[in-house]
Amino acid sequence: MKIFNLAIVGLGWWGKVIIDRLSNSSYINISYLVDPNPDEEAIKLAEAKNLKIFIDFDDAIINNKTDGVILCTPNTLHMNQTIKAANLGLHVYCEKPLSLKSQEVIQMIEVCKKNNVILGVGHERRFEKGWQKLKQIVNNNTLGKTMYAEGHFSHDKLANLPLDNWRANPEIAPAAGMTGMGVHLTDLMIWLFGSVKTVFATTSHRVLKFKTGDVVTASLIHESGLTSQITAILKTPHYQRVTIWGENGWVELVDSSHPDTPGPSFLKVVMNDGSEIKETFDWIDTVSANIYNFVNAAKGKDDYLFSDIEKYQNIAVLESISKSSKIGHPININKF
Repeated sequence: MKIFNLAIVGLGWWGKVIIDRLSNSSYINISYLVDPNPDEEAIKLAEAKNLKIFIDFDDAIINNKTDGVILCTPNTLHMNQTIKAANLGLHVYCEKPLSLKSQEVIQMIEVCKKNNVILGVGHERRFEKGWQKLKQIVNNNTLGKTMYAEGHFSHDKLANLPLDNWRANPEIAPAAGMTGMGVHLTDLMIWLFGSVKTVFATTSHRVLKFKTGDVVTASLIHESGLTSQITAILKTPHYQRVTIWGENGWVELVDSSHPDTPGPSFLKVVMNDGSEIKETFDWIDTVSANIYNFVNAAKGKDDYLFSDIEKYQNIAVLESISKSSKIGHPININKF
């Protein structure tokens, strides 16, 4: 089995998680690391894993051999880094969100297509067994016609960030918890129910001093006419739930832990005849599962789970949520 080489760019919290997940892989090799200002923890981790850290992104990808890059960098850097890597023939796995602007995502998709490389995105939650079960239930029309759906993804993992951290900057991480948590939920709603045509959103400042806010909620009107809703809170104990109501029953999925820590998920289906189904799904390493799917797609061995329309749509929705929360009005989304 040929080893696939990936450079990891950006050594913050999530970059370190990626290193830990991939460093013992027999299929993927971490070729090198890139960060302009690595912290002491990142330096020690690199030394422990015998990995070299480069300071300059351009120099690293031009002068050092690798098959692809994993971008764990601030959101506003994603497009330019993707274009530079793709033009060198490197496959690009970009942590979510791909960008903050839908037009930039179009450019990212086009440059990757032109260079025949895969554009991956860090929405690992599609690989969770519980989410895949929800997809199966919707596809099989188990609940009949879907009436409404909502999702919550909230935690306080980022609540103690310093106020000058990029994740608290509305220019880089707008609309409270959208770029960290909410984009996973909008990705799910798009995956389950198709494209969104209109968005109405609000943000609020309840406890944290982040300029971006600490609560976001958004209503999504899909092309099908279905309405779904998502909420993300940056200052509350961990809470993850997705509920879908159909004409003949409802399903609820509750996750006991964040995707980066082991913990089971619990699914319950209740039908209008009173019958109930309960399932428990053990935790799996979905971060690695997504990256392996990306690598297999790059090798031509598998289809990548995310379509270009879905990649565009999720950022168009994010962009519209940010705009809507500022002006207090619904925003219509341009088609891909």
